[in-house]
Amino acid sequence: MTSTFLAEDFAKLVLRGHAQEDACSIHSTQSSDSEDPFKKLDLVENRPPSEAHVSFVEVEGLSEPIALAEDLSGGCGGRIWEAARVMTDYCLWRSRHEPEWMSGKHVLELGSGTGLVGLAIAKGCHPDSMLLTDQLQMLDLMQRNIGLNKAHNNTQACVLNWGEPIPENITRPDIILASDCVYLEVAFQPLIDTLMLLTDENTEIYMSYRKRRKADKRFFQMARKRFILTEVEDPKRSTYQKEGLRLYQLTKKSSK
Repeated sequence: MTSTFLAEDFAKLVLRGHAQEDACSIHSTQSSDSEDPFKKLDLVENRPPSEAHVSFVEVEGLSEPIALAEDLSGGCGGRIWEAARVMTDYCLWRSRHEPEWMSGKHVLELGSGTGLVGLAIAKGCHPDSMLLTDQLQMLDLMQRNIGLNKAHNNTQACVLNWGEPIPENITRPDIILASDCVYLEVAFQPLIDTLMLLTDENTEIYMSYRKRRKADKRFFQMARKRFILTEVEDPKRSTYQKEGLRLYQLTKKSSK
C-alpha cells in the first residue's frame, strides 16, 4: 500500500484522535508502589499478538518511502499518530533550509512507537545517530521497522521507561523528539523526570501533540517549572493548529 504523507491523505493511515481514545485499552492493576505509576497500568491490549501490516509511506521531502509495520498488539504506540506528521514535516523542512542543523548530532526519540518520525528524520536530516526508544512491548516493532528501511547504519532502538534511571547505554543526546507523548495523565511526571535526566541547558527538545483534554494543560504547567516552552515557528502551523495540533520547543532552565 502506498500513500502520500500530506495533510489531506495522512488521515488514511493515522488513528484519529477519537479513534485513538477508543482503541487504546488501559487497564488498572494493583500495586503497592505509589512511586512508580507505570506499575499500576497495563498499556498493552489483552489480546493475542497479531501480524503487523506493512505500509509504504511517502514522506514529503524524501526520495524513498518509509516502510512501516503497524501493529496494535504492542499497545497504542503500534499505530501512526497525527502529531508524527507535524514533527516530521517541520524537521525535514528545517533541515532543507539549515542543512547543518542535525548534521553530526545525536538524536533521541521518546515514545517512538512505529519509529516513523525517527526513521524519516534519520533519512532526511542526516544526524550522526538516531535512537528510537519506547517500552519493551514496542522494541520488536521498532527493530523490525529499522530493518525494513535498512537504517542500521545510523539508527538503533532500545527500551527507555519514563521515570526510571537512564540505561547506561544511552548517552545524553543533542536533540530530543517527542510526538504525541502527552496523552496519559499518570505519565506526566515520569515524562518530565526523564527529560530532566536526559538534558542539560543546551539540549534541544521538540514536542508535538494533539490537544484532547483539559488535563493536557497540567502537563505544560508542570513542564514550565523546569523548562522554557516556545511555540515553534513553522510555515504549516496555521494549518495544523486548526486540527488541534501543536509543536513546542523546550529548553531546560538554568539551575543557577
